[in-house]
Amino acid sequence: MLIKPAIALFCAVLLLGGCAEFEAWSSSLNAPATPTVTTEQVNKLYVTPSAPADIASFRNIYIAPANLANMQVIQPEGTPANPEWWVTDEEGAVLQRTIAFEFSIALTAQSDFTIVSSPQQAQLIVNTAVVAVHPNETRASLAKDLNTGGSITVSVAVADAASGLVLLRSVDTRESEDIWAFNEITGEDPAFNGVFATWGVDLRRGILELQGHSAEVLLPSPVSSAQN
Repeated sequence: MLIKPAIALFCAVLLLGGCAEFEAWSSSLNAPATPTVTTEQVNKLYVTPSAPADIASFRNIYIAPANLANMQVIQPEGTPANPEWWVTDEEGAVLQRTIAFEFSIALTAQSDFTIVSSPQQAQLIVNTAVVAVHPNETRASLAKDLNTGGSITVSVAVADAASGLVLLRSVDTRESEDIWAFNEITGEDPAFNGVFATWGVDLRRGILELQGHSAEVLLPSPVSSAQN
């Protein structure tokens, strides 16, 4: 005789839990479209289980020119491609310098690593590909109302210079408060530099962890690290 009341009580608990979840979900409908990025989300890296035995002694890092050949501009759904977003050769050169600059600043912090000028001098090689730029609005809308938010997808890999083995990898999409910087790349955009500064910080942390060291988390300052 007690079975049915117990079942009813159990169902009521489930129902209340479901209501709570629904309320939490429905309340999020008014939240910003881009969720808050936590440190844990940002810092997720693939780390190889078979690193070289002497990895702890590696200090020399070569930052290879970034691959920009396959970069896409992915505008809001249903919007045709706009060639005015495409990066020119001159803008590509600025982008290359920006990536190399921000990665160098992060990796040489506290003299942990030395940036070398050729792969022959390196023990580790950083390979970067800018995969896509994602404006939140069409180019015409951005130019009109100056809501310049968007995001950038980048693939970064750290390889053993001797064997070519990938030791660390991150493929991530990160928010930029000024995606318009990709429309007019000048090298003087703090938000633009700041996005790559965060990847540089993660690279340093990942390499130090791979070497068995604890990595102090460095918070990049986009304004101070931007190129002049």
